[in-house]
Amino acid sequence: MTTEALQRLIAKGEDSHTEFKRQLPHPDDLAAALVAFANAEGGVLILGVADDGSITGLENTDKVMQAVDLVCYQNCEPRLSCYQEKIFAQASEDSDKLVLAIKIPKGPERPYRTNRGVYYIRTSSGRRQATREELLRLYQASFSLLADELPLPNSAFDDLDLSFFEKKFEEFFGYSITETDLPRETVLQNMKVLANGETTVGGMLLFGRRPQNWLPFAKISAVRFAGLEISETIIDRKDIEGKLADQIDGAEAWLKIHTRVSGVIKGFKREDEYELPHEALREVLVNAVAHRDYSVRSQIRIFIFDDRVEIFSPGKLPNTLTLENLRYGVHVERNPVLVSFLTKMGYMSQVGTGIPRVFRLMKQQQKPEPRLALVAEEFRVTLPKQV
Repeated sequence: MTTEALQRLIAKGEDSHTEFKRQLPHPDDLAAALVAFANAEGGVLILGVADDGSITGLENTDKVMQAVDLVCYQNCEPRLSCYQEKIFAQASEDSDKLVLAIKIPKGPERPYRTNRGVYYIRTSSGRRQATREELLRLYQASFSLLADELPLPNSAFDDLDLSFFEKKFEEFFGYSITETDLPRETVLQNMKVLANGETTVGGMLLFGRRPQNWLPFAKISAVRFAGLEISETIIDRKDIEGKLADQIDGAEAWLKIHTRVSGVIKGFKREDEYELPHEALREVLVNAVAHRDYSVRSQIRIFIFDDRVEIFSPGKLPNTLTLENLRYGVHVERNPVLVSFLTKMGYMSQVGTGIPRVFRLMKQQQKPEPRLALVAEEFRVTLPKQV
């Protein structure tokens, strides 16, 4: 980092990616700061700078660097790798002082904790202990834990709609579950619908009798607004619940009701053409159901406006997935159990083709290109109706 780049960083002040310390903190405090950065998107801890951004400088930087290395090695679990750089910063018009920039990358082995067993995450200008839900998402991001394979406490075999499961099993494999010569509980366990006698999150969502009794936020909220913006003028709204198959079918039917259709002459025949390709809407909807973060206590939302449809899926993009590579078919499975069963049920095709197919379908109907965005803790897909 150059002196100029450091000065610009200091001038911006502290935020979720930058923190100042006047001097080397206590090992416990330093470990907490490093762990918080590693559990987030990484960042820079600058020693020798006061909270107000004034340059105080450090003495004996080599000794400080050794102490930082020791904390990374002994006070962080798993061990952290940080990069330290000594840089001169302008403290006054005629005085430069040496500061230490500690660069902490986004940790590849998240979640990290201090040797006291505390997990920290970054906030806008500091840190705090991670909540249970945040810790769960950190484990998911590192694929140490998959949300749809987690058992639901106090749920049981009887909470499943077994007739529905057996019907789907026969459709999937061409023979009945009784022909496997295995107890039903064993088959359900092997297919990750049950875990240690309890229903998994994925099992409940796919085959539960009343999934929302256990996961009340696992539903779809659909709203048709009048005009171009969110307002109190609502034409229609509906909460769509039930098994995931029920949710997908119900939301698809609701979208058809609120999508205008016009007659188009093709050759000698009149064909109905919707203002948005329904296959594209269905693809976005199924992707939202299959890939959302079920550790986030929020529902999928569908907003229809006069000029566009917006579908919000709770949770950030997992791991190395970005808005740029998503549209080219790069994928990371957050919920492999759900993806596997929804594919068997015919709701999904080849994994990774969903978003590219949406772009292709919109282009074929001469519609504007879909817009992908991350909004706070949600992934949003916007399908414009017209330019």
